[in-house]
Amino acid sequence: MRKTQNVKRKKKKKGFSLIESLLCMSLFLFITIASLEFFSSTRTHFFKLKTAEETNAAAFSALDKMRIDCLDGGLGLIIPIEQGILEGISEKNSDLIILSREMEIPPLNDLVAGQTRIQLESTKNMKRGKQLVFFDSNKGEIHSISSVDQHSIVLSSPLNSPFLKEKTSMLLLRKITLFFDNENQIIRRKVNASPSQPLLEEVASFNFEYDKNSNLVTLRLSLETKKEKEYEITVFPKNTALAALH
Repeated sequence: MRKTQNVKRKKKKKGFSLIESLLCMSLFLFITIASLEFFSSTRTHFFKLKTAEETNAAAFSALDKMRIDCLDGGLGLIIPIEQGILEGISEKNSDLIILSREMEIPPLNDLVAGQTRIQLESTKNMKRGKQLVFFDSNKGEIHSISSVDQHSIVLSSPLNSPFLKEKTSMLLLRKITLFFDNENQIIRRKVNASPSQPLLEEVASFNFEYDKNSNLVTLRLSLETKKEKEYEITVFPKNTALAALH
């Protein structure tokens, strides 16, 4: 009787058969491969969504920067714009040019026609290549700075007219140029005479329109990664509108 019970106990302790083990391993391997495939697919989809989101964010960020630049167009320049000396926003050689006042500089002396060197109390912020606009109630003109020393600047061209100290305004201009570097597919932004900086890369197209009658600037761009999608904003620069009302 005891021998029979021992035999039964030994039979109960018997493990998985070879076929059962192979089936378990195959099932485990199938689940592992399916999980890895699902993880890989999910990971790929996630990075595609992340890239698309980053692309959208970069495009909207660039447009917002250009919007702020356009809103500054004509800032502090109502009289020179009204007199036709300059334009707050203009187009030149497929470049969008935006002018605003950087600072006002009181002239120390009367200015005479033909003068190129101008004495100043301070030459802070004065740099070669920057532009100055001179105007009174009747006339005005724009000149670039050729050189700067401690107490004076030299203009790249002589003054055409005389300007009385008490009646003359002299403004240092801030010039922003936006343009499309088609060869490198980059929208670039240039401030005054400094080297241009990339504003947005991998750009398929960039164009703009400035309607002076409605005073609206429309900016459009598309990206290489999604050429069929066009990003667009329309801006109403209030400073140029105020100048047109005067």
